[in-house]
Amino acid sequence: MCDMIHEVLGHGVACALTPGVRALSLSTVALQTSTESRFVASAGSIANLAVGAVLLAVVDRMPRFGLTGYFLWLLATLNLLNGTGYLLFSSILNIGDWAVVIQGARPHWVWRTVMGLVGIAAYARSVHLSANMLGGFVRSGHLAMANVRRLVILAYLSGGLLLVAGAARNSISQSLVLTSGVSSGFGAMMGLLFIPGIVEGAAGGSAPGAPGMRFSLRWALAGILVAVFFIGVLGPGIRLAR
Repeated sequence: MCDMIHEVLGHGVACALTPGVRALSLSTVALQTSTESRFVASAGSIANLAVGAVLLAVVDRMPRFGLTGYFLWLLATLNLLNGTGYLLFSSILNIGDWAVVIQGARPHWVWRTVMGLVGIAAYARSVHLSANMLGGFVRSGHLAMANVRRLVILAYLSGGLLLVAGAARNSISQSLVLTSGVSSGFGAMMGLLFIPGIVEGAAGGSAPGAPGMRFSLRWALAGILVAVFFIGVLGPGIRLAR
């Protein structure tokens, strides 16, 4: 969902609003367009940040942290990490969406440096915002501290593998398995690995009687079905125009 928010809600909507730019195909690694546009290129990360901020606000208002709360918190966190991490990615490698945004800007190295610094600051802030929210549920007794590491680490590993598997089937370029699949799945989401430590330091342990996160067959089946569609259909890509 984070990937499609970036590609469809971000790039796709911006493409529809930009005269002269047509969407050619949609896949797990890109929304290919007929021509480059700064607005379209920036819209993917902007959509991630907007959705992430809204979802965090929704989770903050939830009276308890159950399976739905976990799903919304995780989706919010992934969107924030993807949106802010892309700035640093483009700054370092000079490729991707934000490299298109600053293309032609002079002096180019200054723009890349500023973009990278903003990316680092925003990424760190996103990690702390997400961790503090999770820590609040631990302190209030809605979530056991013992569950935090399991929930976060498993999400990082399974999400990373899913994005790599989806990218591996792309028909654009096998280099995108690394620059899109691995970099997004394991690089951009690396902030997840810092969250358990931050939560533990801030919460200091869960309240007595804090519930664990129970296994849900319905959520597991939904995840499997989405993964099959993501890899099998979106992986190779869907042609939108000739």
